[in-house]
Amino acid sequence: MAIAIQPYTEQWIPAVKAFNQRLAAGGIAPEFHFPESHIPSWLPKLEGRRIYQEFYLATDSDAVRGAYILKFQDFFVGGKIQPVAYYHLPISEGIVNKMYSSIGVHMLRSAIKAQPMLYCLGMGGVDRPLPRMLKAMGWSLSGVPFFFKVNNTPRFLRHMAPLRESALNRRVCDLAAVSGAGAIAINLLQRIHSKRKDRSVTVESVSSFGEWADVLWREYHSHYKLVGTRDAANLKVLYPPDKNFLVIKVSRGAEVLGWAVMLDTQMQNNKYFGNLRVGSIADCMASPDNAQAVIQAASQFLQERGVDLMVCNQSHAAWSAALKSNGFLQGPSNFIFAGSKALGELLASFERNKDQIYFMRGDGDGPVNL
Repeated sequence: MAIAIQPYTEQWIPAVKAFNQRLAAGGIAPEFHFPESHIPSWLPKLEGRRIYQEFYLATDSDAVRGAYILKFQDFFVGGKIQPVAYYHLPISEGIVNKMYSSIGVHMLRSAIKAQPMLYCLGMGGVDRPLPRMLKAMGWSLSGVPFFFKVNNTPRFLRHMAPLRESALNRRVCDLAAVSGAGAIAINLLQRIHSKRKDRSVTVESVSSFGEWADVLWREYHSHYKLVGTRDAANLKVLYPPDKNFLVIKVSRGAEVLGWAVMLDTQMQNNKYFGNLRVGSIADCMASPDNAQAVIQAASQFLQERGVDLMVCNQSHAAWSAALKSNGFLQGPSNFIFAGSKALGELLASFERNKDQIYFMRGDGDGPVNL
């Protein structure tokens, strides 16, 4: 078996389709199949664009045995702006045929050779195969905390699937919803660390990012040890106005403090959120000192839209504190950050600096699941 790693070109489309068919026959869900077009539908590589995706295949003669995606983006890290890549959707035939179990390692080593500064995000928890392999290869791993705030307690108790896994739990949740005890308890928990609202903060819904976003990026990116470029050019690509993104600009008087990107999604039999209407804070930018104001504005904006539940993943300590002071509770997280050895070395000490890096849902393959 001579495995070669090569770019995904049009001639390989039939082989990728056959690869996906073998995965499906082995019980692998469609969301883990590889794209059957060689041109990315999201973030294709275009002239002059600094953020884009490239597809790679692990081939064995005329068959595809594995594949992965690299998303390239400039980051501020090690005191300067430099390119970093996000390694995602690595899929190997080894998950359905042990003959190809070594392909996952082969693909990762090839990706590291092409771009030593790599990261992974999400992955479903530290106990999954990919994060275990990354840890064994010396990568630095850390959970990205998950925060939530309940806006409609009865619906939350009736639809939040992890709370209703047993018959007893379902009865308790239903009783708490009907009696009002659940609302009293959750409201109390959400108020414990909440701070008084800053009445001087104003919010403006915007359709796109302008020069004001560039100013924020130039002024504040150096406040973070590791952060993906969030200038207007990149943001317009990531969050185009023809999609369902909700963008707000947050100000105090004439001063622009920051911005937030959100989604308002009506779930349908979701394995976590059931049929809840979920508002997600997918991305933000401001100085750490202004995180409180931006989270206040974002959560109030979603609350006024009538969502049942608000959620956010955030790695940075100041932003995590801002979420808590706006009534968000911290829950279990399966959203994991992993940085390659080369990336970890630029952070000097990953353990000391991991709560100063800045990652949210928007830094991965987008807030596609929210």
